[in-house]
Amino acid sequence: MRVSPLGEAVIAGRAEPNSVVTVYDSETEIARAKADARGEWVVVPDKRLAPGSRELSLKAELPDRPAQRSDDVVVLAVPQPARDLAGEAAARPTPPLALLAPREGSGRSTVLQVPSVEPAPAPSANPEGQALNLDTVDYDVAGNVVFGGRSPPGESVQVYVDNQPVGRAESNLTGDWTLTPQEPVEPGLHTLRVDQISPGGRVVARLEVPFVRADLTLQLPSEGRVIVQPGNSLWRIARRSYGQGVRFTVIYQANRDQIRDPGLIYPGQVFIVPQVN
Repeated sequence: MRVSPLGEAVIAGRAEPNSVVTVYDSETEIARAKADARGEWVVVPDKRLAPGSRELSLKAELPDRPAQRSDDVVVLAVPQPARDLAGEAAARPTPPLALLAPREGSGRSTVLQVPSVEPAPAPSANPEGQALNLDTVDYDVAGNVVFGGRSPPGESVQVYVDNQPVGRAESNLTGDWTLTPQEPVEPGLHTLRVDQISPGGRVVARLEVPFVRADLTLQLPSEGRVIVQPGNSLWRIARRSYGQGVRFTVIYQANRDQIRDPGLIYPGQVFIVPQVN
């Protein structure tokens, strides 16, 4: 998905071949297209997406089977003209922020478009220069964790918490991997390590980051605080705190001194989570 500062959008994806794909803004249809024989589709909505925050979703239909709704939604924030995402005056047009996230439950979220481009920290690399990345650390109130990242396609990844192995995953054809350990992680400060393992059992790439598993049951309902985890997004924090990811701009506005770009937040940052009605 790509959206201009004026709200002009191009949306593309994959579905069952020859299915009719409908794009919704909440419950309002904004575009539809038919997937080709390879399952690829693309739409350009007739109307610009108005400034504000919204969730976009999909429905795919074939004549011989029930309609399917997308497991993921796109959370989109389009700034007001001549304003940034926090509502302050901007010298140049500000591109929208778009995040792909699970509709329900836990799982990985992915940044599709950020308001500006800044250099990212250099990832760990194996001798052939292929990158190993940790993109997401997500957990619920009980401490059930989902780790996600990227590595060369078809490679094994071993994850450790405090030097104790918690599971192994294999990256798919696009290099994405996801791991859900069987045991929850206790609240507190931990060391998270990810190793890329060669077929011969050798570690060819490694990354290590601090990981604070907060006790969500102890967060204050008023003027609470949250510690950013590796791979967290403002949308994910807002959904956990307010029940609605589209309210991430509330957290952004309250922490402007720490957040230069709402698409770039970093582990260890402590954000104020204001009370909202």
